[in-house]
Amino acid sequence: MSDKEQEDPDEEDWMKYANAGFGQTDYSLWDDGEATTENVAQPVDDGDMDDGDMEDAAQLSTHIEEIPRAPSPAGHKHLVRIGTCDHCLGRIGGKKMFDQTIQQAGENIRISIIRGDSHLEKIRDENPLCPFCENLYQESGLLADIIFDSLKPYELKRVQLGARFPKDQIENEEEIRKRFGAGGSDALKPGLVAEIAKNLSNRLEGVKIVSDKPQIVALIDVLTLTVELDIRSVYIYGRYQKLERGIPQTRWPCRACKGRGCKRCNETGLQYLKSVQDLIGNPLIERFGAVEHSFHGMGREDIDVRCMGSGRPFVIEFKAPRTRTIDLVQAMADLNEAAQGSVIITSMRESNRSEVVRIKETPAEKSYSIRFKLVPLSEDEFAVLTAPVDLTHIDVQERGKGKKNKRRKNRRGDKDDDHTKPLPSVIEIEKVAPSEDELLAMKKGELVELATSLSLLKTGTKAVLVERIMQAGPPAPEYFELPTDEFIRNVVDNLAGVKLAQRTPERVAHRRADLIRRRVVYETNSLVIETNEKGEREIEFTLRCESGTYVKETIHGDSGRTQPSISSLIKAKCDVIWLDVADIHAD
Repeated sequence: MSDKEQEDPDEEDWMKYANAGFGQTDYSLWDDGEATTENVAQPVDDGDMDDGDMEDAAQLSTHIEEIPRAPSPAGHKHLVRIGTCDHCLGRIGGKKMFDQTIQQAGENIRISIIRGDSHLEKIRDENPLCPFCENLYQESGLLADIIFDSLKPYELKRVQLGARFPKDQIENEEEIRKRFGAGGSDALKPGLVAEIAKNLSNRLEGVKIVSDKPQIVALIDVLTLTVELDIRSVYIYGRYQKLERGIPQTRWPCRACKGRGCKRCNETGLQYLKSVQDLIGNPLIERFGAVEHSFHGMGREDIDVRCMGSGRPFVIEFKAPRTRTIDLVQAMADLNEAAQGSVIITSMRESNRSEVVRIKETPAEKSYSIRFKLVPLSEDEFAVLTAPVDLTHIDVQERGKGKKNKRRKNRRGDKDDDHTKPLPSVIEIEKVAPSEDELLAMKKGELVELATSLSLLKTGTKAVLVERIMQAGPPAPEYFELPTDEFIRNVVDNLAGVKLAQRTPERVAHRRADLIRRRVVYETNSLVIETNEKGEREIEFTLRCESGTYVKETIHGDSGRTQPSISSLIKAKCDVIWLDVADIHAD
């Protein structure tokens, strides 16, 4: 052994490890235990290391240098290196000045980076697809052309733009923008929409690009390059007088074919050929170039009821119109001429969706003129008219109380109340004669009592008594005497101020909740009592009452569903001849 080897006894061991091959050993100088390849990739976890040392150790272990975000020069250089277009450089670079477009800001950033690193000058040729927008900004002019062509057929003054992107594209752009872009920079969708709006605004004369209350919303799909237009409706306010009976307010589809068209309706699909909606809407739909119309009235009258006075307020809606402005004065004159006296339209003007809500929710008082004739009323029928009614389930109409949404919620009063306990049916009081089998099953003593109650002879055999009772039939009903004119006048005058309890009439029970509603009669006047050619007395008067009052039922009582009624008060049957809406006290 040489002197050198004696002086350095560890040299031989070191050389053995060195000769084993660098990079192939699992031995780690940092670990005391068994070395693994995984240990080499981990930073030193020394309790005495601060956060800065830990960060440096992490960078050493992953061999990746942290890239700063824009607007730092290194961040800008990285954005240029990965092929970002000028528009996205300006959008996320954080260097845009007040008087610059995002493209100009991006061009300035690119120039400053290339000035310090010239080999990046041709980087867009090497990476032609922008990782942020996938070159959609370069197509903004084309997208603006597509929207412009789709808007050509329509008259408009306010348009709102939107864009539909694939979900993964938005998520990817959001991820890399938050990683490399400046804080607070615009997202891809609003940025591209703003660029399209800039290209489009110069071509749409007299049209504003807005963010609320548009007439048309243009939504472009950047994947298919197609435009979807949401065309807002045109609303027209007016009042109509219906001068002809037998015309419904709105279009009434055929009951047999449900509007599809059949022999019963002559392929029209309509139960009634005329309606107030069609008399107004069909001529105007051509002028607006719309595809459909909807009618919104302040209440409605029955098909056999006229609407007089100043008319019923309404708003008619025209959907997807190509024209938005017409001469309403001339249109109104043409409508009245074409209606040939069936309806008269007045006060037409432009309206909006908010007025539809107001029209539908306004609880307007109404005046009605009604005419009916008197017919004798039996005691049994009177008992039905005055039978006790369960008033525990009522819809008390509370207008103007609480918040707006509360009024809307409780308007019909049939959602929050407990209706597990059913309302009682109207009591049917009839005296029905027993059948022959029932009489034969009775004892002779029972037959004698029955014959005595019917004022019949009670002698004879059981068979004779049965035959005698069968031939007698039920007893004749007893009728009240018809009231005097003065009594009728007092009853009608005293009806003012009365609160009615009205259960949903049978004629509308198929479409209304079965409830008892409380309604007030405010005043009555103009009473007229006349005798017709048959000697029957006919009464006509006008009453003003609360919105939602069933007026016909107020007169005839609807078999006890409305209490009190004129019929129950005067003890006479009241057959309604006609009913008119005299006036609507609103607007």
